[in-house]
Amino acid sequence: MTGAAPGDRLAIADLLAACAQAGDARKADAYAACFTGDGVLQLDEAIAGREAIRAWMGGARIIPPAAPRPGGEGAAPGFISHHLTTCRIELLDAGTAKARTYWLVTSAAGLDHNGYYDDRFRKEGGTWLIAHRRPRTLWISPASVLHGAGSG
Repeated sequence: MTGAAPGDRLAIADLLAACAQAGDARKADAYAACFTGDGVLQLDEAIAGREAIRAWMGGARIIPPAAPRPGGEGAAPGFISHHLTTCRIELLDAGTAKARTYWLVTSAAGLDHNGYYDDRFRKEGGTWLIAHRRPRTLWISPASVLHGAGSG
């Protein structure tokens, strides 16, 4: 592949981390900003366009609300945390790339679920963004937050 800048792989890795952190924190604006204007988040159905992705991220929550701790001392936080593991980034040309990134999700239940993202990226105005993301879940714990209220 020719025409790629030396920092392209690092910029894409930084984008993946920013997207995971924004998603875990349910920061809809920051999450949507990781996608191109016409980006697609391919779940069971395609969520197409940055504004639709922002609305989806700002919608239903799967993160459980804080729960009372035994003995009435405050509340145990509800959380999920994505941990990105193996990632192979392929620079296709100076403005497009693809990657498969494996992930583990932890929650109050411990290891909650795992899988991978198949992503396609496009460089716009010198910035790498996600043009298409397809998450695939490989395993879900019986105690997963995914079995709780809603999806998203």
